[in-house]
Amino acid sequence: MDEELDYLWETLGLEITADLWPERDKIHPTLRPAITVVQANYRRAPFLIMRTSWHAALPDLKRIQASLVELSGMPTVISETNLERRQRERLQRQRIPFICPGIQAYLPFMDEEYWSDTPDTYVKTYDPHEWAQLED
Repeated sequence: MDEELDYLWETLGLEITADLWPERDKIHPTLRPAITVVQANYRRAPFLIMRTSWHAALPDLKRIQASLVELSGMPTVISETNLERRQRERLQRQRIPFICPGIQAYLPFMDEEYWSDTPDTYVKTYDPHEWAQLED
């Protein structure tokens, strides 16, 4: 997970601390060796970051992410280096948080979206009115 944390800090300026998720034993035994899950903290707000050991298809990523949200009760961010633009757009439309190191981080539970096209960094912060319109 160092690549993700380095990207969030060095490129976007987000100081996030992380360690292995202490409740990892809740993950199904057949899936446990295939994914890495860390519990991250940003401004004392906990969330999980998950990464698979293979380049999983988008439906698999979404299924695993949803099960981790249910198990942990925390926002869970998908980390995948090979998300295509259309896949990232689909995740955004469905408000599923993700990190694509070096390209984009979408963290709707923080009310922010980040894009990094080196050397420029763009941050979009939602105002309360705009945020209310996004609510389901």
